[in-house]
Formats: sequence, C-alpha cells, structure tokens
Amino acid sequence: MTTEIQITSGAKATLYPVKESSKYVIYFHGGGFVYGSRHDIPQALIEVFHHANLNVIALDYLLAPNTALENIITTATQDCLELITQTIKEQPFIFCGRSAGSYLMQAVTKCLNAQKESIPKALINFYGYSDLDNIDQKRELVPQKITPDMIKTFDLTTTVWDDPTLQRSLLYYYAVQEQLLSDYYQVKNNEKAFKLSKEDILNLPPTFGSASSTDAEVPFYYSKALKRSPQDKFVAVYDLEHDFLKETTNPQVIKVFTQLAKWLESL
Repeated sequence: MTTEIQITSGAKATLYPVKESSKYVIYFHGGGFVYGSRHDIPQALIEVFHHANLNVIALDYLLAPNTALENIITTATQDCLELITQTIKEQPFIFCGRSAGSYLMQAVTKCLNAQKESIPKALINFYGYSDLDNIDQKRELVPQKITPDMIKTFDLTTTVWDDPTLQRSLLYYYAVQEQLLSDYYQVKNNEKAFKLSKEDILNLPPTFGSASSTDAEVPFYYSKALKRSPQDKFVAVYDLEHDFLKETTNPQVIKVFTQLAKWLESL
C-alpha cells in the first residue's frame, strides 16, 4: 500500500513503505526537467530497494520552462529538508536519480552540504550528469521533426509539478531539436554556474552508477566519471537506449539491478 505525502511547497511524494523499516531512499525521476513523473519508478527497482529494507519516497519537482532551473533546485532542496525533518527524521537515507533527476540529486546534495544539513548516505546515478555543458548540443532523439504548431497548446507559464501522462515529452524533444534547453532552464550564458566542481563531486557520498555505451542523450563518460573511489560502483550496459531502466526484463538491466542489490548490502 502506498501513501501520498503533501509537501508545503505544493509538491507531492509517494511513499512505498517496507514493514518495520526505518531507512529511506528518495527517488528523483528523469525527463530533462521538462517532463516526467514520480510515478515512473519501475516496480523492479522498488523491489530492489525493498529487499534492501529501504522505504521508497518518489518525489515530484517543478518543471521547466514554467520554472527556472535555479528555482527547481532550491525548491527540491527545501522539499527534501521537509521530508527529512517530518518523515525520515534521524534515520539514514540515500538518493536515487534518473537522468535529469540524477543531476538534481547531486545539486540538492551540494545544497544540503552547504547548509550543513544531513546529506544522503549514498547516491544512485542512472545515466546522469554533473554539468550543463552539453544541453544545447545538436542531437536527434526522435526521427520526426517537431513543429511549433505541435507544441502550441502547452502552457509554459503556470507552475507544473507532475506530468503523469508524459505529454510534455514532446515539448522536451522540441527544445532539444531547436537547441533551446538553456532558454527553457533560464540559464542562457550562465550554464557554468550550474556545474558541480571537482571539489563538489569529491564531496559526494559513495555512488552507484550505470549508463549505456550508446546513450544518445547523455554522453556515456558523464555517468562513468562519477566513479571516484573504491566505494563507488559503476556498471556499464551496451547498445541500449538512454532510458534503459524501463527495460526491466532485459538481461543487462537485470544484471544492473543485481549489482545494485549487492552494493546496497555493502553500505
């Protein structure tokens, strides 16, 4: 049975509890900060966390271009602090991020560190990144050209927390196609301010990572570079698409889940 948590900011979170467990993982979904939903967490991943005796909290966060990336990060940090204070309390917790959600979990960890608040015991990075250097790099993510008429019905100003039907993916693909993500994030000519420094990365908790060698969306080396110490673990997969996490029956993905389960046991 799940429980919905209403957060003061307006965000919502879904709790997938484990009986008599006091440990937690907060999950940040993917979607390029433009689309996505806390409900996209695969059941197979929830089962890995439950086997490790972790309650799972899947968290909403604000979406661009309706909200600037700076405010997305600030609000997500406040939301995590509220979850830590009111739900997690003094218990250990980790973060898990998927693509843009992985960048967000790192940025939130950096903010918590700077505020001298409790930080996660560990991080789980599925095909994430630590800077915005490549967000406007020319890429072809979908075969068809998306025209302005195809996105004209989207509201780009009203606050959006969740995209459960993933309709805003069209808006994201349009932004990538037209190299507009820096505009959508409202970071144009200021992308470097959102880069995690080498020191920031060194200060991150132990990290488990996985990415595909043929990722067309986030360069493979980004995720691999987050392996910094013997405590970190990186599991590569080969010839799969960017968001391979949804391919839960693929033997390579099953291997990733198996390795993640073993790594969680070692913490």
